[in-house]
Amino acid sequence: MKIRQLVLPFFALSLAGCSIGNPNSSEVSLQYGGGPFDSRNFVECETDRDVSDVNDDHYYYPTGQRDFSFGDGDGMDSAALTSTTQDSQEVKVTGTVKFTLNTDCHEFTDPSGKKWPGGKLQMFHELIAYKYDAAPTDGGQPMKEGWKSLLRNYVGAALDRATDNEALKYPWQKLYTDAAAKAQWEHDVLEQLPAVLKSLTQGVDLITINSVLLQKPGIQPALVQGLTDKQAAELRQQAAEVDKQAAASFPGGIPGYQSYQQQQAVNEAIKAGKVQVLPVPQGSPVIVSPGK
Repeated sequence: MKIRQLVLPFFALSLAGCSIGNPNSSEVSLQYGGGPFDSRNFVECETDRDVSDVNDDHYYYPTGQRDFSFGDGDGMDSAALTSTTQDSQEVKVTGTVKFTLNTDCHEFTDPSGKKWPGGKLQMFHELIAYKYDAAPTDGGQPMKEGWKSLLRNYVGAALDRATDNEALKYPWQKLYTDAAAKAQWEHDVLEQLPAVLKSLTQGVDLITINSVLLQKPGIQPALVQGLTDKQAAELRQQAAEVDKQAAASFPGGIPGYQSYQQQQAVNEAIKAGKVQVLPVPQGSPVIVSPGK
């Protein structure tokens, strides 16, 4: 009994002098160690609980798919983007990019010749995420505020360039009214985005793009009004063409058709109370006067 009482306090003191890595099922952690006066050195990637030296640090990153949303309103990772179309009109771009952080921990050599024993995740942490203070140092915690800044400067910046490049292939009206053109624009952005993003990460796929969803682009109010006016003019032209065809086949030709339309207009005005019918002797023309 005395031995047991001694062991438990000793075990508790031992843990008090340790650092514990404890990633959950949707996390991987990077362990860095060194004395209080030594430089920090990479130790290993961890996917399971691990008890380390008290001076060791752990940085946690997500293993599953994540969203980068951009648009108006609260809760977005970034404000809406803007792109210029083929006909030099600026459109607002909103939507969502689904991505996965590359958490590969196998040793590899980057294009500059530098070896990373902790793989692409170590490279991502040391070259990018550490500077933004993006990763929590305890398991099961949300990403820190710097994570959003990191996403804006990498995923957001790459997306902005890709949407700009592809929007230049279309006039604004195609993107706004043609579903097939808008879908092709979205597809082309998805095709281009990974390469643009790799250009920002030294040619290494540190972030994998899974999908791109672009909403219908927002356009200038003047363009909306112009489109409405154009559609109204097209409808008037179509109505005029119908009238022309009807008049050609109407008994009495165009004069007969015009007389018929005038009579229909009078009938509608009487029904609506816009004109008043005055009594006249039988056989005389009908006389109408404006209603009150």
